[in-house]
Amino acid sequence: MYEETRQLPIVSPHGHVDPRILAENTPVPNPASLIVQPDHYILRLLYANGVPLETLLNAEPRRVWQLFAEHYYLFRGTPSGAWLDYELFEVFGIRDSLSGETAARIYNEIEEKLAAPEFRPRALFERFNIEVLATTDAATDRLEHHCAIRESGWKGRVIPTFRPDALFKIASPEWPALVGDVRDYSSFVRMLAERRAYFKQMGATNVASLRTY
Repeated sequence: MYEETRQLPIVSPHGHVDPRILAENTPVPNPASLIVQPDHYILRLLYANGVPLETLLNAEPRRVWQLFAEHYYLFRGTPSGAWLDYELFEVFGIRDSLSGETAARIYNEIEEKLAAPEFRPRALFERFNIEVLATTDAATDRLEHHCAIRESGWKGRVIPTFRPDALFKIASPEWPALVGDVRDYSSFVRMLAERRAYFKQMGATNVASLRTY
């Protein structure tokens, strides 16, 4: 099955790529902000093993990477570990195992490659043969980055996904600011319908699963 499908384009119906990255198409600044900090699976496993979350999110990038490398053994046998091994080997051409001892050298190697044109976000999108990428967006999102992608003339197809989770968390202190002038159930439903219609206008074809916990 793999051999029959490996050359087919990628159709990604649910992803967490920030559309700003593809709209601006600027180089990713460093390996920590690309691989470690946006991945909640990585952050949770490190945090569960005693690495302070505040350090992972706020420390200098090389420090974040060093901590990640020192604890890389924790990912052995996990889906995240399999993906990370593949990413390091196939995408970045890293031939050494990541560890505390190799952390600085591998950081420098990845950082150098990220500065090259072929590692810009849109170049990677095309390299990976992505036919369509659906991002995950809050229902109140203005989708300005999706608009910028359209207006740029780039041919990559990036569409939003309507995710209204936050609008159903009525006990949240932020809820009144999100719903604005909504005063009753009818106006709430109307607001949802209007937002959904706008997402469809911008190419959305799906509603992300609700997580109201």
